[in-house]
Amino acid sequence: MKISTYNFYNQEAESEIKLDEFIKKCFEKTDSVIKYFKELKANKLDEYLSTFQNRLKSELEEFQYNINLFNLDEIEKNLNILNNYPKIKETILNFICKKLDLPKDLDTIDKKINLLYFNIRKAEGHLSYCRVKAIEDLLGKEECSQIYKQIVEFLINEIKEQESRDQPEDPKKVTRIDSRKFVLDQYKKLGVGNFTLGIYDDYKEIYRFDKCIVHEVLKDFNDPDVAYLSSCYLRDSPSNNEGYIIYMRKTQTLHHYEFCDEFYWNNYVHLDAEQPSLEFTRSMGKD
Repeated sequence: MKISTYNFYNQEAESEIKLDEFIKKCFEKTDSVIKYFKELKANKLDEYLSTFQNRLKSELEEFQYNINLFNLDEIEKNLNILNNYPKIKETILNFICKKLDLPKDLDTIDKKINLLYFNIRKAEGHLSYCRVKAIEDLLGKEECSQIYKQIVEFLINEIKEQESRDQPEDPKKVTRIDSRKFVLDQYKKLGVGNFTLGIYDDYKEIYRFDKCIVHEVLKDFNDPDVAYLSSCYLRDSPSNNEGYIIYMRKTQTLHHYEFCDEFYWNNYVHLDAEQPSLEFTRSMGKD
């Protein structure tokens, strides 16, 4: 096994972003969560939306951005529910602008701008946290977990329906080589985390994350259960592997423990590969 350690975490790393596309994506994800909440708890929808908005407002305080810069017609065109709640839309937009820490003299959103990648992930992460936390505020911890996990299954199906992927003729030839290179390049550029990578072969590898931006943007809530549900659970749900060649599995995350073990393998080459033990992953690269 080849083992390498990378200390890429950098809270000052910047990323180029097109604001209208980013905000549109945030609105559409929020709208989907609300839509599926309605399917499961239609009689609680208005209470949930009020609770969600109040939670956003508690972080906004007196903040107000010039939201007239944004093309709301474009942002709203794929929404199912939020179009009926203009005040909530305004709150969400101000919330995103505050978390992004946008320049006060910004006069257009028609060009790409550079922002701290940490703030980009914070805007996404805090919005997702508030969506889930509002369910807990309304229904309690246990029912929140049950409901949101059902919502995630709907979201996974929605994501897969929107994907268009060409299937290779021979799945056994799909390696991790290109994906690994992309991950290393992007994580270094964006300052995503500190991690150790163990490569078994071209088809199987294990990451131990000792620091990760996903955890960093949420840790100050001191609420690991909701932080995990709102950030990592969608990717960790077993059904998220269905239909793919490369599988991913974790047994713990930084939200609850001192490291995250992220295991990838080609399931055609290594059928139902066994997760490396936590003892092995913990000591990897420390010899």
